[in-house]
Amino acid sequence: MIFVSKIVLHLNFVSPARFPYWMGSMFRGGFGQNLRKAVCPSPNAECSSCDQRLQCLFYHTHMRSEAKRGYAPPSKPVILIPPFFGKAMDIEKDACLTVEALLLGDFRRYLPHLLLGMNFLGQVGLGSTRHYGLSRFEVEKGICAFSGKTVYERGVIMPANMKSVDVRDIPPYPDNRVKVGFKTPFTGSCFPPTPERLLWMIRRRLIGFVNEYGDGSEVADFKCSGQIVNHSVHVHHLQRRSKRSEKKYFKGYTGVVDYEFSELDDVGRWLLNLGFIIGCGPDSSFGCGFLQDLTNPPFETPS
Repeated sequence: MIFVSKIVLHLNFVSPARFPYWMGSMFRGGFGQNLRKAVCPSPNAECSSCDQRLQCLFYHTHMRSEAKRGYAPPSKPVILIPPFFGKAMDIEKDACLTVEALLLGDFRRYLPHLLLGMNFLGQVGLGSTRHYGLSRFEVEKGICAFSGKTVYERGVIMPANMKSVDVRDIPPYPDNRVKVGFKTPFTGSCFPPTPERLLWMIRRRLIGFVNEYGDGSEVADFKCSGQIVNHSVHVHHLQRRSKRSEKKYFKGYTGVVDYEFSELDDVGRWLLNLGFIIGCGPDSSFGCGFLQDLTNPPFETPS
């Protein structure tokens, strides 16, 4: 159906840094600018007229606007997922930050480009404070989220340690009750989503990924019923730093939702476990809607 890969990047800040309330757009925009500097042979040319665009990571992550199916903009093949602290922060020199990167389909082959773009970003610095010599970092290490092995360290890439997982091999979720942590802002229309709505949004995100970067096969529907036992919610007004959008702010939610399923078929259990890898809801390109399982140990890939 589709292979996914995930790498956890350990960033060491070589200068003091200032993080905004939300870092999703800052990392995405900064990475894009520096990725183009790193890989583009003709930086002054228009991407739409470049005959190398279909082999260019920057074009696919930041410029391509037409999806293979439908009329909505395509999901992006490489998604940066910075942590969300829910407040602006000033950090001292030598602080560390972990940023996840999800790679879809055969875009795993662009891992060196991802690392090069992130290293260029680190040299320049993050956000507006880079103009004052702040917010600069080094990519110290990269760990595969599925194999647990080191993929990158001190300028050396070890691609053999990067494990990809076919989503069809994700095991079904074992329990009927689960606490779901919304670890990055969820930007859907209402919060908390019902059990049915949660699975629907995971499936919808998966369909977008499969249509663009997988084999385009049909994703089976699910059957479920359940209830929300309890939940916590934090509302956030997030700044969208996008030249293409007229909206400067949008609403997001974080929190913990305790779900109890009275009925959950095998497809639903599979989607639920898959949701802890690919997330749910809109704005995946900005690292929104990613989840964590607060009931069971972290997901482990099949041997």
